[in-house]
Amino acid sequence: MIKRIITALVLLNGIFMYAQQQPNVLLIMVDDMNDWVGAFGGHPQAITPNMDKLAKKSTVFKNAYCSAALCNPSRTSMLTGYQPFRTGVYGNKEVFREMEGFENTVTLPQYFAQNGYKTVASGKIFHSPRGTAKEPKEGSDPGSFQIENKVGLGTPYPEKRFTHGIDFKRAGVKGSKTRSFDWGAVNVADEKTNDWKTADYTVKFLEKEHDKPFFLACGIFRPHLPLYAPKKYFDLFNEEEIQLPKVLENDLKDVGRVGKNWAGERLHAEILRNNKWKSAVKGYLASLAFADACVGHVLDNLEKSNYKENTIVVLMGDHGWHLGEKEHWSKQTLWEESAKTPLIIFDPRNGKSGVSLRTVSLIDVYPTLIDLCDLPKKKDLDGNSFEHLVENPKGKWNHSALTTKGLGNHTLRDENYRYIVYTDGFEELYNEKKDPMEWNNIAKDPKNKEILKKFRKELKELVK
Repeated sequence: MIKRIITALVLLNGIFMYAQQQPNVLLIMVDDMNDWVGAFGGHPQAITPNMDKLAKKSTVFKNAYCSAALCNPSRTSMLTGYQPFRTGVYGNKEVFREMEGFENTVTLPQYFAQNGYKTVASGKIFHSPRGTAKEPKEGSDPGSFQIENKVGLGTPYPEKRFTHGIDFKRAGVKGSKTRSFDWGAVNVADEKTNDWKTADYTVKFLEKEHDKPFFLACGIFRPHLPLYAPKKYFDLFNEEEIQLPKVLENDLKDVGRVGKNWAGERLHAEILRNNKWKSAVKGYLASLAFADACVGHVLDNLEKSNYKENTIVVLMGDHGWHLGEKEHWSKQTLWEESAKTPLIIFDPRNGKSGVSLRTVSLIDVYPTLIDLCDLPKKKDLDGNSFEHLVENPKGKWNHSALTTKGLGNHTLRDENYRYIVYTDGFEELYNEKKDPMEWNNIAKDPKNKEILKKFRKELKELVK
C-alpha cells in the first residue's frame, strides 16, 4: 500500500514538474496596427517604447503578413490555422463554425487546452470579445477559451464627435465608417479606458499562482477606429511637425479597375480639401502610443512575475492600415500597407535577438507555437512552422505569404516581389527591393514574364 502511495506521489510530482517545464504563452494582439512601430521603422515619429523594448530582446519579423486585411477573416485564419478560401470567411459577418466542415474546428487556444494548458482571454482576440451581456457577442467564439474576461473595447467617446469637416456623402463613405472615421483627444485617465482594463485583467492573472501552464491572450483595440485616445498621447505630437507618409502623385494610374475602386480616393481628396492629413496621422500615432502604453503595462508586470523566465511572448497586429498611401484610408487592400503587420516573438529560452526578413504569414503562428511548446504536431493546418527562424532569423524559408480579399483576389509576397491578381484577371507586380513603396507596377514588362509565370503557378498550387 505504501509503495502504491509513493508511486502515485512520484507520478504526480512528475506531472507537476512537466507542467512547470512547459512554457507559457502570452499572446498580445493590437488591432489595425501597421508597421508604424519604432522597431519596424514605418514612421520616424512613432512613440512605442514598450514594443521597442520587447523587440530588442526578441526575434523581430519585419516581413509578416496577414491572410486577409480585415479583422474577422484575419483573426479567424490565424486562430483556426485555415486560409479564408478554405473556410469561406471573407468578411466581418461570417462565423466560421457555421461553415460546412468547420463546425468542430479546434482553434489555437483549444489545441493548447487539449494539451494541458489553462486558456484565458481578455479583450479582442476573435473578431469580437465575448462582451458584457449574458449572451456572447456575434463574432466571438466563447468556446475557444476556458476563461474570457467580459470587457468593452477601446476608449470612451467624446461628448461630441470631432468630424473635422469631412463630408462623408461627397467622400463616398457609407455605413459604420461614417460614425467611426474620426479622431481626437478625450479627457480620460488610462485606467478608465477599456483597453487599459483589458491589459490590467491580464496583469492580475500574471500575479496569481497557476497549477498549469497557460495560454494567455490580451487584445488591445486601439489604433482601430475611431482614433480616440487620452489627451496626454495626443500631446506627445506637434501637428505642424507631423511627417506625412511618402506618396506618389497619380499612384493609381497603373492599377486596374478593382484596385482603384478599393482605394476610395474620394475620401482622400476630402481629407486633403479640409487640410486634415497631418491631423489624421497624429490621431493614429497618438492611438498607437496609447496602445503601446497598455502593452507596456502587461510586459512590465510579466517581468515582475514568477513567469518571466518561462513565458513565450507573441506580439502582433491583425493587419495593417493605410493613411493616404495609394490614396486609401483603411485596410482591405492587397498592397503592403494593408497586408503587413508587426510580429515579435520572445522566447526566454533562446537567449538571442535578431531581425528576420523572411516573408512569414500570421497563419504560420499556430504551427509555430505548437513547435515552440513541443506539443504534438497538427498536420491539417494551412500554415508552416517557422520555429527555426525564432532561433535563427536568417534560416532557410521557401514560402511566400498569401493574402486574400474576397473570392478570387489574392496577393503573394516573397522577399523580392509582390504579385497581385484580381477577379477580373488584372495583375500587379512590384519589385520590393527597388520599389518598396509599390509605386511602379511592372506586370506588363515583358522582362518579367518568367516571374509572373512562377507566381501564377505558386498561387494555383496554394488555392486548390
